[in-house]
Amino acid sequence: MLSVSYGFRRGLNMQGIVLSAILAISIFVAVAPAAFNSMNGLTPNAVQKITKDVVEAMQTADAAEQVNVIVQTTNNAEVAKAIEELGGQVSITYESVEALAASIPARNLLRLASNSRVGRIYKDTIRELCYSGAITENLKYTVPRDPVTGEPVLADELEGVEVEPIAIEDIASVEPGIYTNTELTGASAVWDETAGAGSVVVIIDTGVWAASPLLVGNVIGGIDISPDVGTPYEGWDATTNHYHGTACAHLLAAHALLRFAAGHPWGEAIFNYDPVGTWRDAAGRVNVYCFGIAPAASIYAIKVFPHTGAGVPSSIIMQAIDIAIQMKVSGTLDVDVISMSLGGGIGADGEDPEDLLVDAATEAGITVVAAAGNEGPALLRVASPGSAKTAITVGAAMDPIHEWVFGDIYFWAYYGQPAGNGLGDDLWYPHDYMAIVDFSSRGPSADGRLKPEVVATGSWCFLGLFPDGRIRLGGGTSFSTPQVAGVAALLNSYIEANELPYGPKEIKQATIDGAVPIPGFTAEEQGAGYVNAVNALNVIKSGTFGTLPTTWPHHIGDIWFPPIEVTCLCNGKATFTNIVLEPAKYQYFAFWVSSEVDAIKITLSDVVLADPEQQNPLWGDAGVIYLSTAERGGADSYYFYGLYFFGDGEILLTSDVPLEPGVVRLALAGDFSSYNPVTVGKLTVEVTEVWVGSIDKKVILYNSGVPTQALVEVYPGKIEGYYGTVKQGETDVYTFKIKDTNGFAFVFLYWYRDWTKWATSDLDLIIINPDGSLNVDGATLASPEVATLSAGPGEYTILVDGYQVYFDKTEYYYLEIVYLADTTPLWSSPLINLKCMAFVQSPKYGVAVVWLYNADFDAWYIGGFANLAKMPKGCKGAFAI
Repeated sequence: MLSVSYGFRRGLNMQGIVLSAILAISIFVAVAPAAFNSMNGLTPNAVQKITKDVVEAMQTADAAEQVNVIVQTTNNAEVAKAIEELGGQVSITYESVEALAASIPARNLLRLASNSRVGRIYKDTIRELCYSGAITENLKYTVPRDPVTGEPVLADELEGVEVEPIAIEDIASVEPGIYTNTELTGASAVWDETAGAGSVVVIIDTGVWAASPLLVGNVIGGIDISPDVGTPYEGWDATTNHYHGTACAHLLAAHALLRFAAGHPWGEAIFNYDPVGTWRDAAGRVNVYCFGIAPAASIYAIKVFPHTGAGVPSSIIMQAIDIAIQMKVSGTLDVDVISMSLGGGIGADGEDPEDLLVDAATEAGITVVAAAGNEGPALLRVASPGSAKTAITVGAAMDPIHEWVFGDIYFWAYYGQPAGNGLGDDLWYPHDYMAIVDFSSRGPSADGRLKPEVVATGSWCFLGLFPDGRIRLGGGTSFSTPQVAGVAALLNSYIEANELPYGPKEIKQATIDGAVPIPGFTAEEQGAGYVNAVNALNVIKSGTFGTLPTTWPHHIGDIWFPPIEVTCLCNGKATFTNIVLEPAKYQYFAFWVSSEVDAIKITLSDVVLADPEQQNPLWGDAGVIYLSTAERGGADSYYFYGLYFFGDGEILLTSDVPLEPGVVRLALAGDFSSYNPVTVGKLTVEVTEVWVGSIDKKVILYNSGVPTQALVEVYPGKIEGYYGTVKQGETDVYTFKIKDTNGFAFVFLYWYRDWTKWATSDLDLIIINPDGSLNVDGATLASPEVATLSAGPGEYTILVDGYQVYFDKTEYYYLEIVYLADTTPLWSSPLINLKCMAFVQSPKYGVAVVWLYNADFDAWYIGGFANLAKMPKGCKGAFAI
């Protein structure tokens, strides 16, 4: 029920895309709240223990179908026994936390939830490899991407490339060129003191190719717990594994010399931009060093993803972390670092089972390094497991030499330019400074914690060669993460060699203290800055550690004070002037919206670009714009993403249902290929915010936003509303009877502690249809929740569930049910110019639907509903909403 229209124009030309929808079916219903004692064995306690994903699985699965879940327990053994009695099977028993991974018939999930030893049941959700998912309406040829993971990746045949391993003992005598990440991070400058020897790094990924000529002497073992177990593809070091894990291992510990045949486009591109660190031999071959950050480190691979690179349930990731912890505490393997280039969504930063396992690993003496994710550029977006409190969370930077080399190869591969064409720094990335990639997830956490902690290059890294006969370049926070894990290995090696009393907490702080800020970028974008091994090692040597930036909780009681700058819209409007968008740099804006907001319009005026002859001669110069929802945390939730603009333009977002209240984040950037800044003379944000009420047959319209046009239509029907309270673990129940064959209703659930508050409560709106099936459309992270009743005649049960209400507080909610008896209006008003307030007298009772109109885009959308009902005798001046 959201639609986006946009039009960018040169001069006076404008084009728009219009989308509107009306959902209405005849209905007649009766509603009554019901006391909740029991209902087919469903108890409030059981409902509260089940997450939204589990409910959805119950809805879609057959009764006997096995559903994969993660069960938090107070006694693993007793719950495991109960699972088996219910026809289920335990697949993983975690040793470091009281939790199980299991499969159980869908029909028995509620019975399991009723067990007093069960704390919560989570759906065993899919975790994906981190990748650059920012696919925009691109001006350029779309960059190549992995067909499964979506990572930006460029591959070529290995023919014409020779590899000569470099012995680990000879590492300190080598001087890598600037194309290697070792120079950018300063790692090679400390190899004479620490090259990672003695540090064991567990890479949780797709496995590692143990026979890689880039990793001679590094890989000490591994285990496969992926879905490939029991198939021909089983094996943590199988040559059929997806390249992702091996690429991460290369970035962490590679040590080899590559020789590209004369004229090879990759070798020519690297030589073109790193003539000092590379050289031609007598045969004309280009010699290039390929080094990871900690080339003497030992690698233990835990394969969790199948050979295809597809996502896996989070329980497998948790099992991998648990295995690493148990090896550490049992003395089986002295694990020092875990590197995880993976991620998924999270409902509460640092509080879900996966994040808690990260904290358990830290307490066990393991430094955990995790990807920030690819949900940028909106602020407040870091996801799990990077959201864990003790993890070193890594964002992705783009540096000139990697961009230039890729651009050179790109123009050879896609534009037919000769090898070593030199167009990488002319057309692709015509700059000499570092930047933050748009997809890199930004912080901070909602309570102001620093996230990400640091960044490293995560755009077009050289990934090495692979057993499928290919060499690859790639991008994503996946590939910045193992570089920081390598720095952690270097520090750990030095600490152990010198018997210093430091562990994961000191390694994390030294990594932060030693980072070098990238000019022009904020802490929300880069954390402390670009990781630097020399500086971090000096912190360890000094024994003087800084502290994480101090912050206050950013709330007083329920009132949340966002840790970012937020603009309040005055009369529904805010204007920002003279916004200069440097290439590859960002400007951020945030503003409050309420659930009464019906439309957001963004206007870019007086946009100034350089003269055409001064712009990028291939693509021209451009700005880019992004708009996120009010949801926080790891949700990749945008209203629109990466729209390019070349001049003045407008974007209109409309919503037929209540908008999520909270802080909506807007980001503008200069395209990284632009030659010059783009200046937006005026950015205007406008909202239409119409409150609708009624007295008898009179409709009251109050507009606290910008002026608009409105039309009122009255349909046969009725609106019912109920106020209530719930605490965590409580469920209020209402019954709703539809008698009409074509009955239909909207159901809205509002509550006090929504996304505008701290901490945001999560109430769920769960519908049990007359046939017993479940409707979980209203069981999301959204606030308010919205659902429809459309499964035919019969009695519906509406559950208002206090899924998560913090600090043992009471949550206040309002449940509204809007139903229509026919789609043909009984009466329509003329068009109204609505500046502030208007009164519309209807000759009919029923449901008033207020339509709003935007003339620029010729777009109609719903502004609200009102109940037109005969007032009881003796009741004067009352009104309904």
